[in-house]
Amino acid sequence: MSLGERIIELRKACGMNQADLARSMDVSRQAVSKWETDQSSPDAANLIRLADLLDTDIEYLTTGRRTYGRRPPVVLKSTEIVEKIVEKPVIQTVEKIVEKPVVQYVETPVVQYVEKPVIRYKEKPVIKYRTKQVRNPIEFGIVGFVCFLLGLAVGYFL
Repeated sequence: MSLGERIIELRKACGMNQADLARSMDVSRQAVSKWETDQSSPDAANLIRLADLLDTDIEYLTTGRRTYGRRPPVVLKSTEIVEKIVEKPVIQTVEKIVEKPVVQYVETPVVQYVEKPVIRYKEKPVIKYRTKQVRNPIEFGIVGFVCFLLGLAVGYFL
């Protein structure tokens, strides 16, 4: 037996039609119809409300296994209204507005007279050139010969 078949069975046992069930669950009648034809399944919150409305437990709705014993009540929303009265003393503050005169300082331009203009030249930038190091061809010959001997030794022992 599928979930949809169990919903139909429990809905009819409670004497409800699809519209009544949908209205009490705050969903559309088409949603209930899809649940009953196994085209979709209710989400977790709707499954809890459905089990509560059909007076069964979630395990029976989902798996078909009956649990014996008293079913614990399902609480979806619990609200607690707490009124809090806080008395605060009223403190009045008086602000004084004091006007102060604004003093503005005006800068006067300073003019300097120079007999001879002073021209400062920038220092020449230091340019470093990278020089190539030229090696002696004899060094290349010696390194090549040592590598050749090393290759022969490795080849001989392997």
